[in-house]
Amino acid sequence: MADILSQDEIDRLLVAAGTEPAPEEAELSTAQVQAVERLARVFFAGANSALAALLARPASVSEGLGQAVTVADLDTTRHVLFVFPFRSGLSGEVVFLLRHREASQLADLILGGEGTAKDALDEADLDALKEAMTQVAGSGAPNLSAALGREVAFAPPEVREASRGQLPSVLGWPQAFLSAGTAAVPGVLDTPFRFLVSPNVAREMAHLARAGAGPSPGREEPPPQPASSEPAQPRSGPAPAPAAHQDLHNIDLILDIEVEVMVRLGESVVPLKEIQRLRPGSIINLDKETDAPVELVVNDRVIAKGELVVVGSDHFALRITEVETPTERIRTLGP
Repeated sequence: MADILSQDEIDRLLVAAGTEPAPEEAELSTAQVQAVERLARVFFAGANSALAALLARPASVSEGLGQAVTVADLDTTRHVLFVFPFRSGLSGEVVFLLRHREASQLADLILGGEGTAKDALDEADLDALKEAMTQVAGSGAPNLSAALGREVAFAPPEVREASRGQLPSVLGWPQAFLSAGTAAVPGVLDTPFRFLVSPNVAREMAHLARAGAGPSPGREEPPPQPASSEPAQPRSGPAPAPAAHQDLHNIDLILDIEVEVMVRLGESVVPLKEIQRLRPGSIINLDKETDAPVELVVNDRVIAKGELVVVGSDHFALRITEVETPTERIRTLGP
């Protein structure tokens, strides 16, 4: 066995050849863990209403304490993983982790059942769970964007199942940042709901959180105004509220008004003579590629984008992947 090189000898050979071995990742610092824990709390602030609306019954998602963990320590039972890659704002992915049994109960609730657990998840169960987790992620993205000072959006999730003993290999990271909260439906379900990111993503989030008070990337600060030699005059009366605040306050007066919502798959410009020639079986080419998002339109303005999904066996629906801020949506209702 004397001719087998030690790791130190291998490293020295790699250095001599000009190829450094990848350094070990440093552990997350206490400050980084605390920063990402605060972001996790912000992220889950709107999750309760999103899950409750989907289930049409009281439900809650609570955030937990943040900590750096070894993934193998979480590998005590079967799990279902919902992996959300970042579409913008950050690199990497966020993972939601549910125990398999409770995931099957949640799927049954979403599909109109009473929360019965089962051993295997079928396609309908997985679609229902993806929709629920997408709602949770979608509710958290605007809050996370505000906290980080940049737009954060998620791509559609990938669902993975991991039997006991497989979690580290299925997840792909030996270490992680963990926020261990709870997903609960009173009288039916009360289960750990885990939010995981890799150490690299956690470090990036913590760095952006510290810099969040500065200007957002790509956004220029307004030039400083020249100092005036005139003394400032006292302002009489109360200061006007910011426009965005006024919009959000006044929107309560018109929330029951119905508006027409249109999902736009694409458009095309054709001569009138082609319209006259249309017959059953005719094909009109649209201006969108097959993988381009479809648009949600209100008052002839695009307020969100998403992808078409099948609900049940005979209906289409739109899964939102990008959406305007609440203030922009309010302005859309105006002239």
